[in-house]
Amino acid sequence: MATFANLKTALVILCVSLCLGSATGAIAQDPRLKNITLSSTDDRMVLSMHVEGAFPPEIKESIREEAKAEFTFLIRLYRDRGMWLDEKLVSFDLTHSLQYDQTRKAYLINRSWAKAPLVETRSFAEAQALMSTIERIDILPLTQMQRGEGYELRAKAELSRVTLPYYLHYVFYFVTLWDFETDWHSVYFIY
Repeated sequence: MATFANLKTALVILCVSLCLGSATGAIAQDPRLKNITLSSTDDRMVLSMHVEGAFPPEIKESIREEAKAEFTFLIRLYRDRGMWLDEKLVSFDLTHSLQYDQTRKAYLINRSWAKAPLVETRSFAEAQALMSTIERIDILPLTQMQRGEGYELRAKAELSRVTLPYYLHYVFYFVTLWDFETDWHSVYFIY
């Protein structure tokens, strides 16, 4: 009887440690927006930000097998109006897509907001950096802002499901390789 109780206790401890281990692993892997930076040029408000933790190890191979991934960055800017509803000044979405070209042996990154939207690289690390970073995107002209007023920037990143090649759809019908969205992040500032 004592060994059965010990076995039960050991099983409970094992289950709890596995649950805690998988939970902490999931927490460490959750993607999040980092380094959200608002600055101004002579006449415009600009934004930079980065998504961290968005590329689990199994994704690299999926992309090399002709899967396609797409990030969408949702950006909203509101003017604080105290007791009234905030006024929405800016609302737009930016998309980044990543695909591996077997013939070129290169990753193709398309960024909707960039002056040169299509970038080609042989380095997956560089492709990751390009996919997960927005640098100095114009938000709005400073003439549309009022000195001394409060503003709130809200940003979020979403990744749509990895699109598998057609011949793999029937094999992985129920598998979601990659589907996430970060929480909304807010930056409040006074102009």
